[in-house]
Amino acid sequence: MAEKAKKLAPTTLLILLAVASFAAAAITITNITAWRVYAKTPPIVKVDGKVFDYDYGEYVTVGTTTGDDGTNRTVISVLGFTGDPVKYDNVLYICNKDYQEDTYDVQLVYKGLLNNTDWDYVQYIKLYFGSDTLIIDSTTSSGAATASVPISHGACVPVSVEVLVKPDAYTAGKADGSTMLIAIQVDVVATHS
Repeated sequence: MAEKAKKLAPTTLLILLAVASFAAAAITITNITAWRVYAKTPPIVKVDGKVFDYDYGEYVTVGTTTGDDGTNRTVISVLGFTGDPVKYDNVLYICNKDYQEDTYDVQLVYKGLLNNTDWDYVQYIKLYFGSDTLIIDSTTSSGAATASVPISHGACVPVSVEVLVKPDAYTAGKADGSTMLIAIQVDVVATHS
């Protein structure tokens, strides 16, 4: 029996080495997938109120820029007057240009402050969107305030803005018409209905 065990020992050792080498071997399988990207204009677009004959001159400007991450940014600048609420109607339009003629539920979603600004000199900003009002002030946390409107194909819904600048902006020397008092991010979020 001992002799039989001596003969089996090398065989067992070879089997163990074969199993160990197979277990340590990496298996790589390549299944090729092709991804193709095409482009069209977005189905939901932001249009300057000037296109619809709402021109406030230098009181309201609407422009676009590209972020560092490659995303489009619409930049709206409004002039407030210290101590007096000022409202600008139809500053921006949110339009459905979907080529499949679908309807979208569109929300304006407050994301927070930008450019290291704070609420020192601005009491509130109100965005009027359809029949909803998004009120943003120092007590509103990021993303908490939304206004939502369904927009059908070919339709445009205006966005109006109201702002109240605190009288302190004047006494602090900030009411010169060129000092940015606050910058906020409000995203236009469209969901296919």
